[in-house]
Amino acid sequence: MNPWHPFARQIKLHVPRRISSEDARRQEKTAQEILRRLAEQPGVVLADEVGMGKTFVALAVAASVALSDKRRRPVVVMVPPSLKEKWPRDFNVFRHECLPTHVARNLTAASAERGVDFLKLLDDPPSRRKSIIFLTHGALHRGLGRGLSGGWVKLALIKRAIHRRKNLGWLKQVLHRRLGDVLEMGAIQWRHPELWEDLLGAQYKDWLDILHDHGIDPEGDDDRRTDDDPVPEAVVRVLERFDTTRLENVLEALHNIPVRDSANYPERLAEARQWLNDALAELWHECLRNLRLRLPLLILDEAHHLKNAQTRLASLFQVPDAAADADEIAARGPLGGVFERMLFLTATPFQLGHEELCSVLERFDGICWRENCSPHAGRETFKKQMTELRQRLDAAQEAALCFDAAWGKLTAADLVAGKQRFDDVEAWWSEVQQAPPASPTAANVLDCHRRAEKALRAAEEVLRSWVIRHHRPRELTGKFAGRKRRQRLPGRSILDEEGHVTEAGMEIPEDALLPFLLAARATACMAESRPVFAEGLASSYETFRYTRQHNAGLDADSQLLDEVKITHAAEWYLTQLEKVIPLRGARASFEHPKVRATAERVLRAWQQGEKVLVFCHFIQTGRALRRVISARLHEAILQEAAQKLRCSPKHAAQHLQRMGRRFFDLDSPVRRACEQEISELLKRYPRLKRHASKLREILRRYMRTPAFLVRFAPLTRRGLKPKGIRDAFRSGAGLESVCRVFLDFLQERCTPEEQTAYVDALLHIQIGEMAGRKARQSFAADELAGQKRGELLLPNVRLVNGTTNPETRQRLMLAFNSPFFPEILITSNVLAEGVDLHRCCRVVIHHDLDWNPSVVEQRTGRVDRIGAKVEWAMDGQPIRVYLPYLAETQDEKIYRVVMDRERWFSVVMGEKFQVDARTTDKLAQRVPLPESVAKNLAFRLEVVR
Repeated sequence: MNPWHPFARQIKLHVPRRISSEDARRQEKTAQEILRRLAEQPGVVLADEVGMGKTFVALAVAASVALSDKRRRPVVVMVPPSLKEKWPRDFNVFRHECLPTHVARNLTAASAERGVDFLKLLDDPPSRRKSIIFLTHGALHRGLGRGLSGGWVKLALIKRAIHRRKNLGWLKQVLHRRLGDVLEMGAIQWRHPELWEDLLGAQYKDWLDILHDHGIDPEGDDDRRTDDDPVPEAVVRVLERFDTTRLENVLEALHNIPVRDSANYPERLAEARQWLNDALAELWHECLRNLRLRLPLLILDEAHHLKNAQTRLASLFQVPDAAADADEIAARGPLGGVFERMLFLTATPFQLGHEELCSVLERFDGICWRENCSPHAGRETFKKQMTELRQRLDAAQEAALCFDAAWGKLTAADLVAGKQRFDDVEAWWSEVQQAPPASPTAANVLDCHRRAEKALRAAEEVLRSWVIRHHRPRELTGKFAGRKRRQRLPGRSILDEEGHVTEAGMEIPEDALLPFLLAARATACMAESRPVFAEGLASSYETFRYTRQHNAGLDADSQLLDEVKITHAAEWYLTQLEKVIPLRGARASFEHPKVRATAERVLRAWQQGEKVLVFCHFIQTGRALRRVISARLHEAILQEAAQKLRCSPKHAAQHLQRMGRRFFDLDSPVRRACEQEISELLKRYPRLKRHASKLREILRRYMRTPAFLVRFAPLTRRGLKPKGIRDAFRSGAGLESVCRVFLDFLQERCTPEEQTAYVDALLHIQIGEMAGRKARQSFAADELAGQKRGELLLPNVRLVNGTTNPETRQRLMLAFNSPFFPEILITSNVLAEGVDLHRCCRVVIHHDLDWNPSVVEQRTGRVDRIGAKVEWAMDGQPIRVYLPYLAETQDEKIYRVVMDRERWFSVVMGEKFQVDARTTDKLAQRVPLPESVAKNLAFRLEVVR
């Protein structure tokens, strides 16, 4: 069978020191298989586990289609807003590293965050048409009215409203004076007062030349090569036959704008803008309904958001059944019939229920089914296949739920095979396959398991055509083959210095026990509700106080909690609890047993030279951890400095401050020695020459910090000498190693665009410890949210949550992927999906667990990815994943439930679960499902085994 589009043989995904030959082989085989399947069927779901390079597989497919399409039509990639920078960045890497130069020149891309930008890109002539368009989710609902581009479309609408109207001389004079205000383009009117008259008197096709004559850049990017007609052709076509009632409303609103400034001018202006925006929204819907497009491929990232057919995103692809093509075209969704094929990406396909998965797959019905471009199998075959798949998934889900129910009745007393009793459920399961079970409950479990396995294999047979899923290797390769890639360390393992694994939780010290006892009593008094206060208390004292007062406290980007009604009895216990929890600053926060454990583990990892990623669920916990970890790290730095300098910590701080200032004193011998050593080091990296001055500044800024001085500099009471700097650089370890790892990475593994991004991010990272007014002057306002008076902020420790603006997030993520600051990143689920934090980090602490196991896996996947530190560090150490929880509290129940659900997620698709106290108690007491059973029942959907 010939593929729909051939795989471009020039594509080589193996990138030394970035993508291994094994990973590249799997990715290339997967891309080839996707293209092969798309010849027969309308779409494919690529559902590889987190961190396996789905983006590069998708780019290989997109590039193959774009390069072989004879009409040079663009491939559209729809991406979430959180990944709108990542996809273009990965595309640049793909072009730079995976394609020959002569091929890469012919493969171009652009991004569109608004509908008008998308239409303009589609209007481009073939000579400068982009191969790939990255379209941000929601762009098609943002329409035509925002930004500079939207202003020109509004002007086009006004031109259409006054077209061929008589007796408008006076109105035109008003518009020539007031359009800057109406269009919110006052700066342009001030510089070019005659512009509106010129544009309104000309045809749309001449507007670009007029703007250029006035010296105006319509794209706002200072590049004439990218300039396009300000009004897209699709808009011009719709304007010609636009609703006259809408135009009359716009015209009337324009008539009402006062000629002179007056008290009611702002009100009339706002009214005119509103009528204009209303008309613009209708114009945009007409543009979508009348798209004259047929594009080869849509790639949609995070496709699980399509699960609900009523969402705006899903509705774009709905094509209602109709008796005739004319009816279908008239009633279809705006993107229905536009794309010839679709490729959906998701790392969590089975987090969806089987009904929801079918709903996602049925979106493939929205492709173009015309005879000359449709899949070989045809539309009727597709519908029959979906019916069969739904039936088999129904049967598989029913059998899996029966097995789940039967397993839920199993108790420790049933773990008997033959005459032997087992404590280990894995050993019991292995034995009971041969020996007869000792109880009817166990016999029912075995029977239900056999039926579930049969039904799941039958569903897998049909599902394999539509979903591709690879699992990440569980072991390292090469020199350390056979060693675990990850080490999971639950409960009190976080306290163990030797890295021993234990499932037991952390004991609560007696002096901290009372609040947790009171929380347990309050939970028992409201068993039908989710005990948010108990979850908050297990996280931090601050979170309990906040959830108690506001019934909230989750991250700003997280799902809001339903209001929980507190019973009278529970209220009494919670009131007493509030009175006994200690909240007197960082020291009191540190007394919380889990906060203390997390802070101490972070400190030990930092002392071992590791970066640490900490996930928490609550805003207040994130702030408390930043406060406590900063205080502990500051204390440890001063204690080590005091020991080396043989003085008190207070005097050590003064010594470190004086030493740091020498790096900025141009006449200082230390500064000159530092400059000389850095310059010598940079000579080994010729491809970084254009960044040399900035890199010198970055390294010098880092070297003057107390953390650096304590770690690498030979500290003595006589002060820092030039020889000490030279010795630190030339020792072959420590400082030189850190610098070379970073510079090697920049030169060998980064594209020029990535090099610039990393250098700029590190230049803008605050590297000095700050408190009070100095902190407010040096840190971004979004980073200071929740800061307490006098709280010390260390540059080593940064916090990212839903209140952090996107620019700050991006800068901190890039810097975290370097060996420099920040070294500890505390975050919430805002960084749990679609971001890379893996290059220098292999320690993850899930301070708070999410109820959804897929979210926990997504979090860990931030550091367990292709090219992660665990692959290049060459010491065989695994990624350490800490899951701390407090014994005999709500914390332990959550841990037990989530770990059990993690295994059942591969068996029972989209399991719905409750989180009230009574249900949680029951689930926490279940016999855990053996890993071997979950692995055996899971769908096997690989292309490369």
